[in-house]
Amino acid sequence: MKAEIISIGTELLLGEITDTNAYYLASQLPPLGIDLLWVTQVGDNLDRLRECLERAWGRSDVVLTTGG
Repeated sequence: MKAEIISIGTELLLGEITDTNAYYLASQLPPLGIDLLWVTQVGDNLDRLRECLERAWGRSDVVLTTGG
């Protein structure tokens, strides 16, 4: 099973905070037999988020989002 994590927040892109949520989620997937293939960060912009989600849904079985 293929997975992707999408971390949402302009503060991530600006380096104002560390993406600890994606780090934690990534560590929890292998024991479940889920392969994490992509981690994406996107700012607080609805059009860009929609684009990221559509791309993720097309290439992954599991899409996890965090932040926002």
